[in-house]
Amino acid sequence: CAPFLEPTLLVAWKADSEKCKAIMVKACKKVLSAPIKSDEYDWFKQYVLPSSIWMLKTKGNRFMYQHLMDVAQSMSRDIIQSMDSIYVHLRKHEKWPQLMAIQEETVVSRQDHESVGLLRDKGILDVAEIKNTDDDDDDDATQLQTFVDSNVAINALAGSAKVIDGEFQNYVKTLMGRYGSFKAAPMKKVERCLSKLENDYANESYPKAAKLLDLVRCSVTFNTLEQLLGGFDALMNHVKTPQQTMKLARVKNGF
Repeated sequence: CAPFLEPTLLVAWKADSEKCKAIMVKACKKVLSAPIKSDEYDWFKQYVLPSSIWMLKTKGNRFMYQHLMDVAQSMSRDIIQSMDSIYVHLRKHEKWPQLMAIQEETVVSRQDHESVGLLRDKGILDVAEIKNTDDDDDDDATQLQTFVDSNVAINALAGSAKVIDGEFQNYVKTLMGRYGSFKAAPMKKVERCLSKLENDYANESYPKAAKLLDLVRCSVTFNTLEQLLGGFDALMNHVKTPQQTMKLARVKNGF
């Protein structure tokens, strides 16, 4: 994978569009085939995906992006079939009812909850108290809240996340590593946080950034249903112990 200029790709397309299409589709299949290599995928995102070539038409009156979607759907189809077969197998397991009995639960849904204490600074809270009668002033107040949400609040959460990330990862690894395969995840990027505010949390109360609960993340993978249930029970027992600083925020059962 090597960098290339957009004009070079367009010249190649002008010279032989069908050959160029075949090379592009082949490259996409290679990059998107499991196991996906991070350096190849980064190259794909930086040089290939943003190209305007995807908006050009090929023979058969199809756009290039439609061929890209064909590749993506073909790759995902194999993954879906594999996951479906695993799911069918799991449902036959004697402990499947135990897994399905795990109830979803929400104890804390916002970072400004009193038990968490974030985003409760006077400067942030004062903005919520701004009340105006003039419509233009109302617009100004809304814009101010949006600015604080998108800048001050997110930066405050990101700063707190950076402070606790290392300790959190070590804590969870020590606790859960004996039950499954622990993997630390990078902190959620500011760009992703902004996207969540604009889309998922657009109708939430100010500060909307308080709905961002997972800036610090990790995962634990289990090979068997017994391991999963053992790990879940161990985690629940741990967070319910009075002297522990880690407390339950919510439980989601994706099965």
